[in-house]
Amino acid sequence: MPSDAVRRKGRSAISAPGEHQETTRPDARDGGAERLLLVDDSRTQRLLLASRLRGWGYDVTEAADGAQALAMIEREGFRLVLSDWVMPGLSGPELCREVRRRETDHRAYVILLTSRREKADVAEGLGAGADDFLSKPVDEGELAARLTAGKRVIELQERLIGQREEMAQAYRELRTLHDRLDRDLAAAAELQRAVLPPPFACVAGFGVGTLFRAKGHVGGDHVGYFAAGDGLLGAFSIDVSGHGIASALLAIQLAQHFDPGNPRGNIAFDARHPRALRLRPPAEVVAELNARYLSGARHDFYFTMTYAVLARETGCVRLCQAGHPPAAVIGCDGAVRFAGDGGPPVGLLPDMHYHETALTLLPGERLVLHSDGIVEARDAASGALLDTEGLARMLTASAALPTEEILPELVSRVERFCGASGFEDDVSAVLIEQPAA
Repeated sequence: MPSDAVRRKGRSAISAPGEHQETTRPDARDGGAERLLLVDDSRTQRLLLASRLRGWGYDVTEAADGAQALAMIEREGFRLVLSDWVMPGLSGPELCREVRRRETDHRAYVILLTSRREKADVAEGLGAGADDFLSKPVDEGELAARLTAGKRVIELQERLIGQREEMAQAYRELRTLHDRLDRDLAAAAELQRAVLPPPFACVAGFGVGTLFRAKGHVGGDHVGYFAAGDGLLGAFSIDVSGHGIASALLAIQLAQHFDPGNPRGNIAFDARHPRALRLRPPAEVVAELNARYLSGARHDFYFTMTYAVLARETGCVRLCQAGHPPAAVIGCDGAVRFAGDGGPPVGLLPDMHYHETALTLLPGERLVLHSDGIVEARDAASGALLDTEGLARMLTASAALPTEEILPELVSRVERFCGASGFEDDVSAVLIEQPAA
């Protein structure tokens, strides 16, 4: 079979008139003609091809051999390369290999011109990195179509690169926002911890322990207590619907209504009495919160809570349970009973009526107000909920411990119950021990 060099001497690189179809002028790129590098060691062939390509609107740069072409591609970054196969020095396939070896993201589209038609030759060219082939003599219509297709491939590639860069930029921006959110969440968690009471304290003669474990950085649970005067103690457990910062902020705001350092600003007291503060009944306090925090135009949150008032001298307890789990009472013998008759959540519906439950704690008995994150903890193996029966067993098992150790032991037991899956909700509780006579 005659070589490319022989064919080059005997025939033009472009087919003669009548051997090709009518061609159309390819569209130029926005902002100027499409740049194209033409590589051929035959000056005559370059002149013929370059003239036709310029007539189609291409900005043509010529290279006399593969080495010169490679230097131009590295220096000027041509997107379209039209190269002869057989050349002294670097052949067309060798030029392709060098171009591909040195490329990064922006890939040149290389079309090889050849008289070779054997499958092995095509495989060699493709293996070297060529994108397309044209047989000599080149048909003008086919050349114009192949170049247009090459431009489309390059433009698609550049759009993909642009999209990838946009995605990378978006990822960097998201990462920055994520880091900022992490810092904000850490600050919110620190704020929430700062307003929580200590894990154990003696208040108004009662031993009081607290537990708080957020599922995430922050949680919608809150617990607290305050001295109510004359041997009285107020204690509450709150669980705001939802999770995250909004729920945590509302929980913190609710806790401020029971501020132990500001009796006249404490919702538990009737501040209308100028000489002496009157402690309001628990059901009245919860009804007031319901009126203040109805969800709707201002927000979509509601909350559950238990609020209790304990008397040290008599052991009398008055509590209002509003959608919260029943309070647990740990007897002196370790037996656990539950108190509370239910009731609607707070901030969900207007004009709700709340009821109180009365009970008496014997000296040494403990009252536990807790959120549903404990009783709704899920066993990792079976998927069963802990429920009140499971909570009773755990409290009974810990009953002999000092008051300050019961809640830490409880949360350890619940963690073991949940296993690797961990808590599905915030967990909180407040425990009050009735002092000995």
